[in-house]
Amino acid sequence: MLSSILCLALTMVLLTCRSLTSAAVAATLLGASEVNAGNCSVAGIAQPSIPGGQLLHLTAIPVTGYHDGKTTLSFCNVTVTYTHPGKNDAIHTTIWLPLSSWNGRLQGSGGGGYAMRQDDSVLAEAVGLNYAVVATDGGHDLVSQNSAAWSLDTSGHVNMALLDDFAYVALNDAAVIGKQISHSFYGYGPNRSYWNGCSTGGRQGLMLAQRYPTAYNGIMAAAPAINWPTFLVAEYWPQFVMNQLQTHPPTCVTDAITAAAVSACDSLDGVTDGVISAPNLCNFDPLTLVNQTVACNHGSVKVTKPAALAVKLIWAGMRSSNGTFQWYGLERGAPLSVGGGSLAATTCSSPTNCTGSPFAISSDWIRRYVLQDPAFDLSTLDHADLDAILSRSIAEYNPIIGTNDPDLSAFKSAGGKMITWHGLADPVIFPKGTEHYYRQVQERDPAVRDFYRFFPAAGVHHCSGGDGPVPVDPLSQVVEWVEGGVAPETLSAQAADGRTRSLCPWPLVSMYQGGDVMDARSYTCEHPQRNWF
Repeated sequence: MLSSILCLALTMVLLTCRSLTSAAVAATLLGASEVNAGNCSVAGIAQPSIPGGQLLHLTAIPVTGYHDGKTTLSFCNVTVTYTHPGKNDAIHTTIWLPLSSWNGRLQGSGGGGYAMRQDDSVLAEAVGLNYAVVATDGGHDLVSQNSAAWSLDTSGHVNMALLDDFAYVALNDAAVIGKQISHSFYGYGPNRSYWNGCSTGGRQGLMLAQRYPTAYNGIMAAAPAINWPTFLVAEYWPQFVMNQLQTHPPTCVTDAITAAAVSACDSLDGVTDGVISAPNLCNFDPLTLVNQTVACNHGSVKVTKPAALAVKLIWAGMRSSNGTFQWYGLERGAPLSVGGGSLAATTCSSPTNCTGSPFAISSDWIRRYVLQDPAFDLSTLDHADLDAILSRSIAEYNPIIGTNDPDLSAFKSAGGKMITWHGLADPVIFPKGTEHYYRQVQERDPAVRDFYRFFPAAGVHHCSGGDGPVPVDPLSQVVEWVEGGVAPETLSAQAADGRTRSLCPWPLVSMYQGGDVMDARSYTCEHPQRNWF
């Protein structure tokens, strides 16, 4: 009878718990056993004090037998629901607390696109490494590609309260809540707190360092979506260029141009491995491919001059109607059209009959936040229109979500340490935007490497994938830096084919010295030189 009552009670709690999205967690709740650490109950966890916030609801549910694909986990799932009075928001912050073997650390987990957090599998990965982990939904659904459900209010104006939550407010709230809940559950700690995120998660990490320098001791911020109001408009540049040139080349053509660039510049680092390690030294001109024939869908098609010119302009980056530089382009070697996650994507009924397929996040930002017209046809924009959109985006939203303040002095003074890495073949966020920010930080503080280091990753796509070596557990190197004082001279990385490489801190480039090309020990970090090969 007692077990039946317990199961019924847990089932009723489950119905109110938004944070448990996976069926696997739901299945384990009914069989939850006695917890091994702390008191995983509403009665056993103190209600958190939230700056400027009002607690609405707290749930605490023990979860055992959760399978994350690698191991079986047991943790206490806590959901804190709260609001900022007067803002009409309802934010859900999730904290997963290992029931045993806690390492004494809290991990803040970032999101992607418009989603402030990732799915449960990412939280499970942190718990599997014995972290307590906290994540927030920022008061809106976990949809990454568009903000249709929350961006505009009933009058059609931008919901500024939710934008503030998304940009920065909910980030600090989550850190505060995560620390309080962890301390209440375990009775001590957390001893150290770390942020871990890529893309939007990378932007979130940098925002925390800029606005809330004591929120986390260490931050891993990869491929950060900083300069948000600028680069999101610039992401539409490839589609705009194709519209203006009245050419929308099929994927086979843009792939052929990308492959030609890689072939021309691959060996600049002394080894041919399918990636461009020194894109600044690559001067490949796509116009040299005009009239060449490429294979396309069991047939062939010629590279036209407009198609080649479009790629050249995409690489060059966004320019104003009078030719003034506005933002960076994609690097040579980055995919131009790989479905929904690319900027020059096209949809074709045949290789010679294609239309543009704009990147959803960029289109959403322009339509909803800048123009406040979700139905606007972006293909009708002329160059003056695009200039105005960029100017308005920067003026209205840079103070809120630009995340480009180079003053990290408070983070440095607090003893914080931060690592950023960015794939040089990223097809959606421009790596030079990250380099631009790091240069600004360095100009303000020439000793930036004492607390913040940036590592470009040749041939790597957005956050993962690509032909280049991807960093292997860079968060652990942040932890070593914070707790052991071991500054990362390089980042350990590995490619899908087994190649290992030690990623070099910007502006150095990994240069082959001889020996096994698959082994990181065959390379050293050097300044890129024009006379290389």
